[in-house]
Amino acid sequence: MLKKHRGRFQAQGGGTEQSVSWAQDDPLTKEDGLKLLEELETQLTRQERKLRKKQLEDARRFVENAQGVDAPRNKTFRNFKEKNVRIDIEINGGTAFVCVIVVSLLVYLLLNL
Repeated sequence: MLKKHRGRFQAQGGGTEQSVSWAQDDPLTKEDGLKLLEELETQLTRQERKLRKKQLEDARRFVENAQGVDAPRNKTFRNFKEKNVRIDIEINGGTAFVCVIVVSLLVYLLLNL
């Protein structure tokens, strides 16, 4: 069965194609989103990370500042000096980048209705 909340982080371009995805029943928290982005970064070589340094920082800031993002949503952070070098965030289903407190409150409310 398809999980409600799903998406992926991708590093693309310049001969690179790495990704980290999620598919789960509960919305992805900001904390878990940042961990997945870090996991993607560890898959990259030193040169690939160097080419995407600013894009990784921008993607991290996007996740940190998000207030829950509903699907469908795609966000691309491009390195315009290097053709097609980028970091992509895809939210393909459900919601991503919620605060842990919000998730806890939703679970509590659902269990006590």
